[in-house]
Amino acid sequence: MAFKRSLHDWRKATLAIPLTVTILLALAVGGFAIHHVYTYRLLGDDNTQHHRSVTAFQLTNLFDRMVQASYRFELKDESMPESQVTWRAQELNIHIEKLRMGTYKDAILGSELGREFSDLKHVSSQIDVFVSGATQGLPVGFAQSLEDLRPAVERIARAVHDENDRLSLEMRSTLERDSLSIFILSMLFILSVGFLISVEWHRRLNLLAKTRALELSESKLRDLSFYRQQFLANMSHEFRTPLNAIQGFSEAIIYQKDTIKPEKVMEYVDIVARSAKDLAKLTEDVLDMSKIDAGKFDITCEEVDFTKLFNDSIIQFQSVAAQRDIAIKQSVESDWTVFCDRLAIKRCITNVLSNALKFSDKGGAIYIDAYIRDGNLMVVEVRDVGCGIPERDLQSIWMVYARSSLTRKSDREGAGLGLAMVKALMDAHNGFVELQSREGVGTSVRLCFPLSIVVKSSLGKTVDATSPYRKAG
Repeated sequence: MAFKRSLHDWRKATLAIPLTVTILLALAVGGFAIHHVYTYRLLGDDNTQHHRSVTAFQLTNLFDRMVQASYRFELKDESMPESQVTWRAQELNIHIEKLRMGTYKDAILGSELGREFSDLKHVSSQIDVFVSGATQGLPVGFAQSLEDLRPAVERIARAVHDENDRLSLEMRSTLERDSLSIFILSMLFILSVGFLISVEWHRRLNLLAKTRALELSESKLRDLSFYRQQFLANMSHEFRTPLNAIQGFSEAIIYQKDTIKPEKVMEYVDIVARSAKDLAKLTEDVLDMSKIDAGKFDITCEEVDFTKLFNDSIIQFQSVAAQRDIAIKQSVESDWTVFCDRLAIKRCITNVLSNALKFSDKGGAIYIDAYIRDGNLMVVEVRDVGCGIPERDLQSIWMVYARSSLTRKSDREGAGLGLAMVKALMDAHNGFVELQSREGVGTSVRLCFPLSIVVKSSLGKTVDATSPYRKAG
C-alpha cells in the first residue's frame, strides 16, 4: 500500500517538479531583469548618478571658461558681469567638489597627484568665498593663479579620464555578466516550459489512453454481462430439456409399469439414456469452460492415431445426419500420428462438426477434410452450406456465452460455449482457428495445428477425395 502511495506521489511529482522549477526560473528571470534595469537606470538618472560623475572634458572645459571669465572680469569687460562669473565659478566648484568624493579622490591620490589636488581644493575654497559674497569681486591675481594651475588640472583630468575608463569597463563587464545570466536563465526557463508542456502532453495522452481503455473495458463488460444473461437463460433451457425428458419418461415407466409394453419401456429407457448423456456432456462443457476461464484447464499430450480419432469424431454424428438427409463427406490426406491431448482435439472436431450439423438444412452436405497447408500447418477443415453467420456477429462469436443472432431468433439449441471452447483448446496446442462465413451461403471453420505435433506420417491414404473445398484453403 505504501509503495502504491509513493508511486502515485511520484507520478504527481513528475508534473509538480517541472512546474515548480519553471515558476522559480520565471521569478529568477523577472527578478534579475528588474534588478538589472533598476540598477542601470539609476546610473543614468539625471537627478542622481549623473551629478556624481565627472569627465575630463567637462573639467578642462569649465576650467578654461573660468580662466577666460576671470581675465575678462579683471579687465572690466562689461560683457562679463559678476553674475556670469559667479555662475561659472559655481559650475566649476561643483565639479571640483565631486572630485573630493568617492572613487575620483582615490584615483587622483593613487596617481600621486596629492599636491595638485590640494592646489585645486585651495582654488575651490577661494571660489566658495567669492560665490558666498564674503568678498567683493575675485581675489587679486585670481586669473593668473588659475592659469598657473592649468598643468595640474590637465594631469587631474587625465586621471579622471582613466578612472572613467576603468568604471566603464567594469560596468560593461557587469552588464555582460548580467546579460549572460539573464540569457542562461531565460534559456533554462524556455527548456523548463518545453519540458513541462511535454510532460503535460504525455500525461494527457496517457489519461486519454486510460479513458479509452476504460471505455473499451466497460463495453466488453456490458457485452459479457449481456452474454452471461443469455447464457443463464439458455442454460436453464438446455438443462431443462434433458431433465424434463428424464423425469417424464422415468415417471411414465414407474406409473405405467403394469400396463406398458416391454418394447415401449425400452424406447423410454433409450430416451432417458440419451437425455442423461446430453445432460452429462452439457455439464462437462460448463465445468471445462469454467476451468478454462480460471486458467486451470490442463492438457495431457500423448501420441494419438489421428485417422482413428478423426473417424471416431464423425461416427457419432452419422445417424443424426442420416435422419436429416445431410451427407457428411470426409477426406484425410495421410495417416498421421500426432502428439496431442486426444480428448481435447476430439472435442474441437466434434464441437465444430456439431455446429455445422446444427445449422445445415435438410438435404444439405458437410465437408470435413484433414490436410497439410503451406508445409507448416496441419489443418482440419469443416465446411457446411447452411444459414451462415451474419457479418455483425463474426467478432463476438468467439466470446464465451455468445451466440449468433440467427441462433437466438431460431429454435436451434446451443449454450454459446462451443467456439469459445474450441479457441481455448486450440490455443493450448499452440494452434489457431480460422472462420469464414456468409449469411445464407455457409460457414467454413479451420482448425490449424503446428506441423510440429505430427510425429509420424504416411502419405497416400485418402478416405474420400471428393471435397472441392479442401484445395481452397
